[in-house]
Amino acid sequence: MPARLDLDPRTLDDAPMSSVPASVTNEPRGEAPVADAAGVTDEVWYDRVFRPLERQFTLRAVVFGCVIGSVLSAANLYTGLTIGITYSASITAAISAWLLFRLWRGVARGPAFTVLENNTMQTAASAAAAMAGAGMVSAMPALMIVTGQRLSLLQITAWLVSAALLGLLFAIPLKRQMINRENLKFPSGVAAAQMTLALHGEGEGGTKKAVALMVAAGIGATLVFTRGVLGFVPDTVPFAFASLGALGLARLTLGLDMSLMTLGSGALVGLRTAAWMAVGATLCWAGVVPWAVGRGFVTPTPAAPNLYGDAVGYCVWPGVAMLVVGGLVSFALKGGSIVTAMRSIGSIGAKAPGEADPRDVEVPSRWLGWGLAAAAILAITTQWFVLGMHPATTLFAIVLAGALALVGTRTLGETDVNPLGPMAMVSQLLFAVLAPGQTHVSLMAAGLTNAGANSCGDMMQDLKTGRILGASPQKQLFAQLFGITVGGLVTALVFLTAFPLELLGTKYPAPGVQMFKGTAELLARGFAGLPPHAALAMAIAAALAAVCTLASELGPKRLAAWVPSSMGLGLSFILPASTSYTLFLGAAIGAIVARFFPRKDALYTTATASGLVAGESVMGVAVAIWAAGRI
Repeated sequence: MPARLDLDPRTLDDAPMSSVPASVTNEPRGEAPVADAAGVTDEVWYDRVFRPLERQFTLRAVVFGCVIGSVLSAANLYTGLTIGITYSASITAAISAWLLFRLWRGVARGPAFTVLENNTMQTAASAAAAMAGAGMVSAMPALMIVTGQRLSLLQITAWLVSAALLGLLFAIPLKRQMINRENLKFPSGVAAAQMTLALHGEGEGGTKKAVALMVAAGIGATLVFTRGVLGFVPDTVPFAFASLGALGLARLTLGLDMSLMTLGSGALVGLRTAAWMAVGATLCWAGVVPWAVGRGFVTPTPAAPNLYGDAVGYCVWPGVAMLVVGGLVSFALKGGSIVTAMRSIGSIGAKAPGEADPRDVEVPSRWLGWGLAAAAILAITTQWFVLGMHPATTLFAIVLAGALALVGTRTLGETDVNPLGPMAMVSQLLFAVLAPGQTHVSLMAAGLTNAGANSCGDMMQDLKTGRILGASPQKQLFAQLFGITVGGLVTALVFLTAFPLELLGTKYPAPGVQMFKGTAELLARGFAGLPPHAALAMAIAAALAAVCTLASELGPKRLAAWVPSSMGLGLSFILPASTSYTLFLGAAIGAIVARFFPRKDALYTTATASGLVAGESVMGVAVAIWAAGRI
């Protein structure tokens, strides 16, 4: 379950594909197993990897996949609004699918659960889980806060599904070029395939990882229940019962969150980003905030348990500047990927000489044409009637979404990082120029491009998994369609039920929302509307982010780990200090285990951390709904 900040840090380390067992085919052919099932020619893939006789797109696989994905989407919504991180659900979905079918087989009769059914469940589940990251932890709440417009369940669902559908269709022509021909890595897709094979006895350690995930999920859920419902556990434990000047450490959020979700997230995010989050949190909440309070720039609310709600409106500006500039510089430095992506446009969808005819298993080109037309009409209609965006503006946003999906997907395939945040900022800035003063246009145009690129990247990871396992891309597309439809509805319902807008930025820090909202307000009002000294702080933060990103990307690789992380520093100015410190603690534990117990790390760390995140976030949603019902 690799971490994916909507502001985009690195997610999963490259995971080279191990040898695919001979049992990967339906029938033994008396040949050596394919060394890398994802990297063979189409002709070899059809002959030795593709499983045409194995059950794949079944009712039980689709239903269970949508159920799992809905739960994981709610979990992603919680983590995204709490700590600014959403997760690629491929690995967790693969494990959950296998566990659910094991339980189902214990109480009901039926044919054995196949590898490709597991893949269908994982594909539908990851599509549904990705819907939280398709605007519901960033652009959509920011729009409602900035404009004061409250959208209905139907309106939000229509917007989410229309944007995600565009991304799915963008992936159809990209698959042949980036997966079949170029064999880009897509590490999360490879890892999900390895996990699926292991769970079905064609790899190593699958059952142990599944048990670790479920036990960790149970522990995480228990903690949040005792904390949120029973009140036996505090939200935060201050470092000491002391003060910093006239302010107590608890008021400054200097402590540790009693959150296993945050601890597990630290292990997934990695030590470099988390360490610089801790440094930035100390600088912000032990330095900038006491200074701002002393100068009268921040006025504490006496009844509030801490200063977060009062101070974040001041601290968010340098944080947003660092996130945006760091992301844009990193994106610009990937010029090679951008040029390669643009050059590949002419060959996308074309059949190379000597390739096997893909019409039986690849998605037909005519589906792309009709599908894009239908998706564009749905998106234009939704943007016009729900958000008041002119059809020409939406059409331009769709074209831009396709271009950015192309670039983002190539970057994802090469590095496992989809630069959603920076690309959304590019869109927001562009539409602010094209439609000056229309904040809702810049927000939702950026949201549309962000959601389309997010959905396209998720689909490509699943297609990479399917390529390795021998799945039919057509059936994977159907699973994705079910996933985004159900996931969009559930995500909108959970958001409206559990997360009142009034709590975003206070109880739920919502860093992605703060970034979109802050950028929109800055573009609309200019620097004159900023708090005192905020413009200077933004300039310093932007310069620091640019220097750090350049040094990290262009400097010696051996020194990159020591260069400050602009993403970590930027996030630390938006989150409470206790969250940053807890993330760092989790990352440190993960690094120690990896250093001294590498075998245990490979077997248990990702599964355990993912379980902690999933368990606490799912129960956290339930507690949030319970709490909202009591308001």
